[in-house]
Amino acid sequence: SRGLGDVYKRQYMGMSPLGYFEKSYRLMMLPLQNIAYVVSPVMHPIFSEMQNDLRKLADSYRKVVRLLALIGLPLSVVLWFTAQELVLIIFGDQWTPSIPVFRILTLSVGVQIILSSSGSIFQAAGDTKNLFMCGLFSSILNVTGILLGIFWFGTLEAVATCITLTFTVNFAQCYWMMYRMTLHRSLRHFAIQLISPLMVSILLIAVLYPLSLMTEGGNIFLTLIVKSIIFFCIFGCYI
Repeated sequence: SRGLGDVYKRQYMGMSPLGYFEKSYRLMMLPLQNIAYVVSPVMHPIFSEMQNDLRKLADSYRKVVRLLALIGLPLSVVLWFTAQELVLIIFGDQWTPSIPVFRILTLSVGVQIILSSSGSIFQAAGDTKNLFMCGLFSSILNVTGILLGIFWFGTLEAVATCITLTFTVNFAQCYWMMYRMTLHRSLRHFAIQLISPLMVSILLIAVLYPLSLMTEGGNIFLTLIVKSIIFFCIFGCYI
């Protein structure tokens, strides 16, 4: 779906907007690649041993969800508030138009980090049929979101918003299917694991939002350091 989106963006939006979008997307994918893609391959062989005990599999996976949510959701918040600093420091002033796109895409980092572990659970439970259905639904949804953002709204921010929304819808659909049809557990067991990560995320927003207003226009290196220190202090104390 990403390749198809690139073709349409190149044809209907031009090369420059495509470059801005690509920079934003690649930067957004960095934490996902370095966190989720390391965890998922390790999960599969461990959880495969629980294939015949779905209750034990579900109980064990709750701890993984809680850990990934505790990393991913607060990370989405801090990436949102440091979007300008990160883009300008890493890519330079010429990539300023990428900032609003990257900021929107960061909202999907948390759900993507959690969602990236879902395939291992479907495989461990031997439910490849529902894994395929989730993948098919995700592909159709993502392509639809990309096309809607390009042809209906016609802006990079709209494309980023549509992609973020499709990731969120896919997240809800995937875990509803996993818990109701694969693990045969109430979705409440999954939702409970998100409460604590959401609380620390809200706390970070409450602190970083006024800080961002006060430091607007300041030295980007200094503001990035200050925001990062505050993030680690709040996150560390909460943990």
